[in-house]
Amino acid sequence: LDQGTSLKFIYVHKGFMKMIMKRNLFFTMWLVVILFFTGCASIQEAESLYNKGDKEAALNMAISLLDKEDPGVRLRAVRLIGKVGGEKAGSALRMKIRDSDSKVQKEVVKYLGKLRYEPAMEDLVDLVPESDEGLVRVIGGAFANYGEPGIDMLVERYEDPGEQSNRRAFKQTLIMVGPNVAPSIIKNLRGKSFFENRDSFDILQRVKNPKTARLMIPYLKDEEVAEQVIEAIVKLGSSAVNATIDALNAMDSKNEDIRVREGLIKILGELKDPRAVESLEGLSQHSSERIRDAVDHALFKIRGF
Repeated sequence: LDQGTSLKFIYVHKGFMKMIMKRNLFFTMWLVVILFFTGCASIQEAESLYNKGDKEAALNMAISLLDKEDPGVRLRAVRLIGKVGGEKAGSALRMKIRDSDSKVQKEVVKYLGKLRYEPAMEDLVDLVPESDEGLVRVIGGAFANYGEPGIDMLVERYEDPGEQSNRRAFKQTLIMVGPNVAPSIIKNLRGKSFFENRDSFDILQRVKNPKTARLMIPYLKDEEVAEQVIEAIVKLGSSAVNATIDALNAMDSKNEDIRVREGLIKILGELKDPRAVESLEGLSQHSSERIRDAVDHALFKIRGF
């Protein structure tokens, strides 16, 4: 071939390649658009089935959409699956617990908690060490929904010496559980000093909810942990005052536990809140000298004389 022919061939070849590339690009874009609208149409159909009352069909269609590339479709599918609920829904959501999209993942965790799907509890606990602040908050909320069985599992992992490097993450998650964490934390106080339990008490203190004190007060009956419970309630500060007064006023004078009553009085004295004066004065003539002494001591701390 002469030089002119060669140049012409190269020019034609380049033009041909550009045309092919443009067609491939067009085809790819067309395919993406088709897949996007197909996904949207499918989730809309699934939502329509749900609204018409055909929950089983809606659930099956929504589950089939969990692997769609579009995270928006997956997010709507997760929400629909969560609404339908049941064992099948929980099992499907569990498979997406590590979805690549953070919004979808949080929604999965949230609905697993709402459904109280227990087979996923350990998976959620395993997720804690690698979770960011937003996901930790959602995991904490999920365990609050699971209740004591789930929270016990979370506390157990928090206390595990093998999880020392992840202790901070577990501690933050327990704080996010909220006041319902109290019973599970208190059960783990036994056999340890106040110093050893200081992080556990810090969790209870940082929950910052009046309900925490109400959940802790019944453990004053447990002689093994009663003194530590008293110290922990005092650390809650003013948020514990009303709960303690209510518990003291509600005690049956005929079948009372002197040690528990004394503990409540001690808490009020340490909190030094004037709101407690009326209830304490009502016990100043109590038949038990031990209670009268506790009242005098508490009133002195509150009044300063």
